[in-house]
Amino acid sequence: MTSRKRQKKVQKQSRQSVSAFVGSWSFLLSLAFLILTVWPLMHLFLMNEIKEAQYRIDAIRNNITRIQQSIIEIDSEIARLSRADRIKQIAVHKLGMVDSQPTVDVIEVE
Repeated sequence: MTSRKRQKKVQKQSRQSVSAFVGSWSFLLSLAFLILTVWPLMHLFLMNEIKEAQYRIDAIRNNITRIQQSIIEIDSEIARLSRADRIKQIAVHKLGMVDSQPTVDVIEVE
């Protein structure tokens, strides 16, 4: 092979290796750019989702506390309304019922 052919072959190989090198660097730079732009956006999006979920959890916990307080108040009201002396007072005064005396019935067997 002549020296010119060798030089052209070497130049061609060097151009191919340079273009492969530049191509791989452009891919790596594109990948780095993509990672550096997408990562913060994904992080912000996920942090926002987490905060919204925490707000919803807090709202549900507040509702649970409020409902438990209502249950306690209703139980107290039931206990107050079902007291025997209150029921007797309503029966006697509002319904006109009379307080009966217990009687003893005797049954004779022959």
